[in-house]
Amino acid sequence: MKEQPHYTDVLNKEFFVENYLKKRMSFPKLSKLLKKKGYNISIGTIYNYCLKLGFETRNSSEARREWDENPLDYNITYLTEDIIEAIDGFLLGDGNINYDQKAKRRVARFSCGVEYEIFCIYLINFFKKYNPKILKVNMKKMKQGFIFNAYSKFHPDIYKQYLRWYPKVEGKRIKQPPQNVHITPKSVMMWYLGDGSLVKTKYAVIVRLSTDGFLPEKVEMLVKKLNNKGILCCRTFNNRIRIKTKGIPAFFDFIGRKSPVKCYDYKFDLPDFRFESKRMKDVSDELEIDYNRLSYLVKINEVPCYRMSKKGRPRFLPKHIEVIKEKIKDGELY
Repeated sequence: MKEQPHYTDVLNKEFFVENYLKKRMSFPKLSKLLKKKGYNISIGTIYNYCLKLGFETRNSSEARREWDENPLDYNITYLTEDIIEAIDGFLLGDGNINYDQKAKRRVARFSCGVEYEIFCIYLINFFKKYNPKILKVNMKKMKQGFIFNAYSKFHPDIYKQYLRWYPKVEGKRIKQPPQNVHITPKSVMMWYLGDGSLVKTKYAVIVRLSTDGFLPEKVEMLVKKLNNKGILCCRTFNNRIRIKTKGIPAFFDFIGRKSPVKCYDYKFDLPDFRFESKRMKDVSDELEIDYNRLSYLVKINEVPCYRMSKKGRPRFLPKHIEVIKEKIKDGELY
């Protein structure tokens, strides 16, 4: 079929050099430009002429990037140790990395979807260098009817972290913590806010970190790293991490006892005695006194203590320990 004259007149080398190469216009934009000039030429036709004239075409991902008014420079790295630390906290919790398979260069982006806007801002602000944005998206399954999604721009830096965090498991890349994951106050705080829980019952307090999607051996690795920080914990039967009762004070001493975002204040709502009290065995060991003798004096109300319930185990606050020390001086405890 013979080409229509106005196509060859308009879709020439000069047109593509000026608009496709210099101005970096996409094919839909070129079609709109031509319509303004009175030419109703389809996107497919423009694409075919571009190929015929020998121009190398861009994929949709690259086209979107080139229309970006503030694109990231793929030739420099924005990574710092602080950012890598935040990446680990982000990915231990609610965060994800999306790999752009269509792009010619290996690039990826950070993303997350959370219930509270303030928490979304808190998380994504660690990655300001990657020009993130936040969108409010309707979602019926959420109790409030919407969710807050955050996305950074694509960059090779993030692809490197994708390879670090998404190893192949049975042929598929699945998020798993790497051996060199950062366990720091910042990263564990991000993890706890996103995927941690505080459960209070009449007789106990339970602090958990959700690790359901990680392989058991990866969870055991995280448990070991936390224990090495003095946070006593274990892996549960459902592949989560439970902070042991004796480890709760160390856990909150490590990350801090105040939430950085108000929406999660309830995750830090613990009574002071949880941080200040000690068990009888710990007190007897620390003061080098007989456990049974201390237990007897508590039983006959000679030594005061704190109990969560009428039959709860005795715990000793600083003021109770002072009484014990006086008993030691008087020779009643030895």
